Amino acid sequence: MRKVLCSILVIALIVVLSCPALAQRGNPMRDIFQGQPPPPGAVTVLGRSFFGAMEDGFAGSLGLLVGVDNQNVRQELGLTDAEANSIRLLRGAMLIPATQYATRFRDMTEETQASVQADLSRDMRRLTESLNTALPQERRDNVQRLVFQTMGGLDSPIINLNAMEVLDLSETQRGQMRAVFTEMQEERVAYMEKMLGMVERSIAMGGPQNMSAEDQEKLGNEWRELEPQIFATAGRLAERLRQHLTPEQLERERQLIASRPGFLPPLPPQMQQRNQQGNQQDTGDGVLGPGAGAWRPGDGLPVQIQERPRSRFPRTE
Repeated sequence: MRKVLCSILVIALIVVLSCPALAQRGNPMRDIFQGQPPPPGAVTVLGRSFFGAMEDGFAGSLGLLVGVDNQNVRQELGLTDAEANSIRLLRGAMLIPATQYATRFRDMTEETQASVQADLSRDMRRLTESLNTALPQERRDNVQRLVFQTMGGLDSPIINLNAMEVLDLSETQRGQMRAVFTEMQEERVAYMEKMLGMVERSIAMGGPQNMSAEDQEKLGNEWRELEPQIFATAGRLAERLRQHLTPEQLERERQLIASRPGFLPPLPPQMQQRNQQGNQQDTGDGVLGPGAGAWRPGDGLPVQIQERPRSRFPRTE
């Protein structure tokens, strides 16, 4: 059961909170609960706030707070020692409001959930703004690319407009993408709420290690039923988004996923299959071949993709 919960890419925040092996020392999000199981309703409020703040770049902020002590992350982002220390200082400053939220979560009722969620979302936005101020544009670009690669590109169930900026969207494209996200928002939010509910029930039963075999099987069956629906929705969303991208932008996405750092956890099998299919097309004789604009053996890197100093991220000049 623990493997099922910790493998759900869509609730990346919950993974950080519920998997002790992934929690870094000084992580303010983990410290909200001070090592104790989250109170009833806390995971739902955190999850809603997290997904709402992702559009403002909070996924990158959380990744920096948690990953700044990881040498692979620092090297991949090209962080200097001074920049890493600035991030640690911001993380330390978050410990004070984290203790305040610990009290609010413990005393939270259904009537006060909306107030806690609004304040938490506000603080997530402030943290993102502070990190953006502390880092030069080049580092922020690298963070955005790492987030996009960690998600797995457009096929990710948690893709959002902010993450897509790595593809250098035009203003017209932003409007087109925003319309697509709006049209599919209700369906995506419904799945998110179901998953948050699953995690809440797991916590209420004492976590995977304390659940009965019957409860583990029941929750596992519920996830196995929901999982294909989530990735089917993600696939439809990706297809609609890609319709508004240029061949150069589609190639850029392929290159970003192809150069995904090896220290990142592997993508779910459904996304790996979609990534492979996205680079193929029917040649007319029943044989699948590379899609239009796809990289072929012997080709060099497209002229718009170059290496950034001190980083393995491709970029557009």
